[in-house]
Amino acid sequence: MRFAHFYLLVGLLLAVSPFEVKYVNIGQSITLPCSGEPDRVVEWHFKQPVLPDWLLVAKLHTGPISPGPGFQGRVESVCEEQPGNYSLVLSPVMYDDLGIYECRDKHGSILSDVKLHISDPVSVSIAVGMSASLPCYGGISKRARAVDLDILWKRDGKMVYQLYNNTITYGPGFESRASVSPEQALHGNLSLTIKQTRFSDQGHYQCFYSSPKESGNPDSARLHVTDPPPQILTVKAGEELSVLLRTTDPVRVTFTGPGLDEVLMVDANEGPVTYGEQCGQRCEVLGQENTFLLRRVTLEDAGVYTVTDSETVISIVCLHVSGLPPSEEGTVERHSGGQVTKFSTVALVITGMVAVVMLMVIALFHQSLCNQDKNIKSYQAAREADRETQPIPEATAFPVSETEPSEAFVKCESS
Repeated sequence: MRFAHFYLLVGLLLAVSPFEVKYVNIGQSITLPCSGEPDRVVEWHFKQPVLPDWLLVAKLHTGPISPGPGFQGRVESVCEEQPGNYSLVLSPVMYDDLGIYECRDKHGSILSDVKLHISDPVSVSIAVGMSASLPCYGGISKRARAVDLDILWKRDGKMVYQLYNNTITYGPGFESRASVSPEQALHGNLSLTIKQTRFSDQGHYQCFYSSPKESGNPDSARLHVTDPPPQILTVKAGEELSVLLRTTDPVRVTFTGPGLDEVLMVDANEGPVTYGEQCGQRCEVLGQENTFLLRRVTLEDAGVYTVTDSETVISIVCLHVSGLPPSEEGTVERHSGGQVTKFSTVALVITGMVAVVMLMVIALFHQSLCNQDKNIKSYQAAREADRETQPIPEATAFPVSETEPSEAFVKCESS
């Protein structure tokens, strides 16, 4: 009877003892308040609801803080700088840290007690195409093995992901996109990761574990999928543009250029993929990579590419094309298939003028050499005639040199 009365008394004391309740998210920091007379030796103790024993969290005294087992490197105190302030900072908070904390002096008197709860789940908002993490934690046994894990996630009452007996089962549409880390699950982290989120992923998710099924903590989360922010890309002329479609559902890709209306690039609906005229032979949809490719990008491909799924915008890509100096941006005009069809008029005029000048110079030089040859021959013939009619005295004669003509002259003759 004495034991019964003792436990009844303890229960009544606990019932009337006002715990200070603190809410925290896993991975964040929390300050557990405690104050008393300066220069005391104070200990923080911790108890989980499912365990009968109190565990030492930290011992505060005139020297450095002494953390207990499992809390090394995660507790801090300000009592050295602020005598009488025995508050304890716990960071980062783990799921196993949830429970009751007591601040006691060396005589065992309780200075403060705090009950630590996980915060109520907030809605998770993520842009379409990004990875989303939905938090959930559970009391997994320290002796559990991977084969013992039994984890279930549902969305709006339908299965999304299940890990049971080392076997993974996916709900429709979540194949290879939903996952739970078995290594983290053994430490109580049952959070669900969804890769490449879609608008259809939006909804209310619930987390369960062990058998019979127990709700995780938090036991639910609401996922909101928002419109994507525009993605700005710069591609060099002649290279390829790669756009992630982010969905395996029917999808369309459209293009809007400066001063142009929206035109169809790709329509990957039921049946064969349809490509628009803007593509020519340059577009391709890679099913396995879930990607749209535009090869041999030209200056005219600069603009906005919009990916839609059932008339809902999935992604927006703003494309800038670089690779040519501003003064030469109009020198090459490309059409479907990337074939060069017209050079700039300015470039052609300049090239033609240079060619004409060069031809004129060559012609004038050729004519000059030919005229020089004729003058020499005429002069030689005249001198021979003068010698026959009026011989010139030897002292005043001007003989003409009989040297070979120059190389340029020979070439002019041969031409």
